[in-house]
Amino acid sequence: MRDRRKSYYLMVLMPILYALSAYGMAILVQNSGIYPSGSDTLSHIYRGDVLYHAICNGDYWPVFDPHWYNGAELMRYMAPLPTYLFAFCQFLGGGNAMTGFLIFVAFIFFTGALVWLYIGFKVNRPYFGAFVGFLWFFIPNNLITLFYEGDLPRSVCIAVLPLLIYWVYDYLREQHWYTIPKLSLCFAVLALCEPEYALLVMIACMIYFVIDMIIYHKWHRDVQAFFALFLGYFLIGVWLVPVIKGDVTEIDNLEIMADFFQNMFLSVNPFARLQRGCVDVYFGLAAMLLAVFGILLSKKKSMPGFWTGILILICSSETLYILLSSLPGGDILLMLRFVSIGLCMILFSFLIWDTLKKGWILFFGVLLILDVVPSMPLILGGQTGNPPEVRLNSYAERTLVREAKEMTRQRLALVDESSLGGMSSYLITGYEKAAFTTYGGAEEAAATISNFKQIDRALEEGHYLYVFDRCLEMGNDTVVIQLDIVGDLGKNPILQMDHAALRVGYELVDYNDNYRFYKLKKKGIDGNWGTITKYRAIGIGRAAPGISRQFPIVEETETTNLNDFTFEELKGYDMIYLSGFTYDDKEKAEKMIEDLSEAGVRIVIAADGIPDDRGSQNQSFLGVICNGVSFSQGYPNLDTIDGVLETDLFPNGYRDWSTVYVDGLDEVWGTVKDLDWNLPFFGTVKNDNIIVIGLNLTYYYGLTLDEGVGALLNRAMNISSTELPEREIVPYTVQYGTDDITIQVDRDDVNTGLAYHNSFTASQEIYMKNHLTYVGAGTTVISIGHPYLVYGIAVSGGALVLLLGYTVYIRSRLQRKEEETEK
Repeated sequence: MRDRRKSYYLMVLMPILYALSAYGMAILVQNSGIYPSGSDTLSHIYRGDVLYHAICNGDYWPVFDPHWYNGAELMRYMAPLPTYLFAFCQFLGGGNAMTGFLIFVAFIFFTGALVWLYIGFKVNRPYFGAFVGFLWFFIPNNLITLFYEGDLPRSVCIAVLPLLIYWVYDYLREQHWYTIPKLSLCFAVLALCEPEYALLVMIACMIYFVIDMIIYHKWHRDVQAFFALFLGYFLIGVWLVPVIKGDVTEIDNLEIMADFFQNMFLSVNPFARLQRGCVDVYFGLAAMLLAVFGILLSKKKSMPGFWTGILILICSSETLYILLSSLPGGDILLMLRFVSIGLCMILFSFLIWDTLKKGWILFFGVLLILDVVPSMPLILGGQTGNPPEVRLNSYAERTLVREAKEMTRQRLALVDESSLGGMSSYLITGYEKAAFTTYGGAEEAAATISNFKQIDRALEEGHYLYVFDRCLEMGNDTVVIQLDIVGDLGKNPILQMDHAALRVGYELVDYNDNYRFYKLKKKGIDGNWGTITKYRAIGIGRAAPGISRQFPIVEETETTNLNDFTFEELKGYDMIYLSGFTYDDKEKAEKMIEDLSEAGVRIVIAADGIPDDRGSQNQSFLGVICNGVSFSQGYPNLDTIDGVLETDLFPNGYRDWSTVYVDGLDEVWGTVKDLDWNLPFFGTVKNDNIIVIGLNLTYYYGLTLDEGVGALLNRAMNISSTELPEREIVPYTVQYGTDDITIQVDRDDVNTGLAYHNSFTASQEIYMKNHLTYVGAGTTVISIGHPYLVYGIAVSGGALVLLLGYTVYIRSRLQRKEEETEK
């Protein structure tokens, strides 16, 4: 009776204590002088602010935001639950976004603590659960997620995650039928916060299930629990289906995968945070020791969590990166993002280890608390009390954004590779007077992601003409460039940049040590404008964008498939560049290329980008066969039609160069000597208008800007790296409604600079080129709908029916089992 009364008091008093602690936490963060800290925090604040003001205007699902990415469907592509949560926090904060952030932080603390308290009561360890509830918010990696990475949706997931782990455990041990819908609904909540993270949670649970099956020699319960989690994904089909069917370019995780592995010693070294600051994912020395201790000495019910946690730590090490990245679908295994999941399982196993002596509980509890201390600066900052406006004002001046916004009439491009994190876009769209921008803070919502990534990469490589020309294509009348990412491949890159800007039509307005601000000179045009463009050349294939950066006259395409083009579409170009292309029908593709060459179109084929034949697996096209060859340090002398070329060495990181030479050329224009063999790499096939280039020379030129190779490519393509497409600026008017865009223009085939989305339907014909929207003369009303909504509702409805049926099935199965046991 006394224990029950104590538990009752604890159940009443702890939420009050948690609420007071959450308030105190918010005050500490407010006085830190660095809030809202976190790389992506301001991006999430902006999204919540957009939703909050839309709701205030009676729009509960804003379909379009013209400020980011030349127009983005934020609510379609960003996880809705944390956005609505932040908008609600902003409402509680009186409409102030920064106060809303403080309330959000308090909510994360309170929710996570309450979840652990609930679990403590359910496993008959309420005091221990109350302690872990306090500790969970301060776990170093959870602080890094919230205050360094600024991933607010994942912080919501982390707060709710222990509840899912408990229900998984509860079903495996107790097999209550009513836990099945709890698992599905809880997992659906995680997926509505961050679907990619929910997938990682599912993978971690799969590891947990496998270990549980090995320990208990049973598998039915684990399979049933996994299926319940799997149904959770389908429950959110009403939102997820339109996302999957969207036209936003997928982000290639393989490019960033290496960043999500690190030295295991760094993951468990508590002193690294004192030396390097809180910038690394920290698994924790205390957590690792606890997991190892649990694996060696705990009971069976605790072991799966300890094993899962330690396996996640091992798999996050750099030594396993090569292995995991080579697995099919391995690009989703961003292992450092598993860390909080592993820590949750370790703490949960610690909580349910009811045979562990109090001395050991106290020992590991103290260790866990001590492990938190070096991460406290993430919360405390300098306790200067400076409001966010002080930092924002400083950065607005330092980046020249404030001055640029004052002169922006249509769109501003801050080309800085988001070096300031979410602040880059927030300074333009969320601070003081908002302006439109080609960039933003949610790449998953950007239909034009390949466009601005091309601009960023061109700036790194020193292709400044491309940078300014494509900024013009995307409708930017002001451009601010951060000098830290400017490529230094030539002499005096700043002077080259200024000359390139003038060539395109931009003039330098202001500059400082780190930024340069350019303004487009538009005589007689004040307001919105688009462009009518003529390209002389086009690039087709996965590797073709690289040639566009080197030769801005080359137009980019959305597809790599030759069979998606017709002869009529391509015959108007002087040159077609093929690299990394594909086809469905090889014979048809070859015939079209031959017909185009006979019609006078120059065809340049990068041999390294010729696809493999489906039957023979050989790289061949138009009778040309590619053969592998490799060089070290640099090319031997290249014997070409223009003479012998002595090229620069391969850049650092590319010293071992694997490439191809070609057989089957009708006329050889270039050979390279390897041992005693003269290997052809450059020449024509079929006729003089089809030219094949091997040795990956175009990629080499992009890395080095070697003048001799550049001249050779100029000869092959009959274009120059200094040649620009013909662009005519055309004024138009645009009005943005709640769910429509009205454009008035006097010319046909005008690139509006607006990102194109497959949710667009128009009153007259519109079309897409390079992810941008083109309209004809007259008034065009573009309606923005909810594509695939019916399919999404059907998937969610079907999943709900299946979940109900599955729950009934599990219930009846368990009842039969109980009846058989009683007999």
